[in-house]
Amino acid sequence: MSATATEIPGYVAGTWNIDAVHSDITYSVKHLGLAKSRGSFVSFSGQITTAENILDSSVTADIDVKSVDSGSAQRDEHLLSADFFDADNNPTISFRSTGIREDGDDYVIDGELTWRGVTKPVALKAEFNGVGPNPANDNATTLGVSAEATVNRRDFGIGPEGNAFLGENVKINLEIEAALQ
Repeated sequence: MSATATEIPGYVAGTWNIDAVHSDITYSVKHLGLAKSRGSFVSFSGQITTAENILDSSVTADIDVKSVDSGSAQRDEHLLSADFFDADNNPTISFRSTGIREDGDDYVIDGELTWRGVTKPVALKAEFNGVGPNPANDNATTLGVSAEATVNRRDFGIGPEGNAFLGENVKINLEIEAALQ
């Protein structure tokens, strides 16, 4: 049974802008097969359009590739190069949802991820965290969503073939707050 606006406390149909100040987009990838190298993107935007039936909702997001922050300026410079993100020719990572489906108490947001000029299907496992006022934003009605996906970086032409230095699977984590417009 799909959720409607009346079944989720505070849920309303509308258009919501992602609040980048109160949201995070992070990634991790294995390094040397021993530990995970982590980083984030600090500049991004997007919209969530909620429908009366949550399964009819949609999401769009754009990430500024040059906003990558791995904690190392030298590594960031290498990530932005043609070896990895090729940021000069591919300045934006984009996500466009193609559907939402239930997965137990959570949801899966199916969509298309475009990274380094390559578009591939991606499924984000998502948890709807709720709706409420945000006192840091003039009490704007705000929704929260957590989501994650794992993608193979080689599917997008990123970096060298898997080797002892760098894993191929990249875990993407999203903590999103969005304000109702």
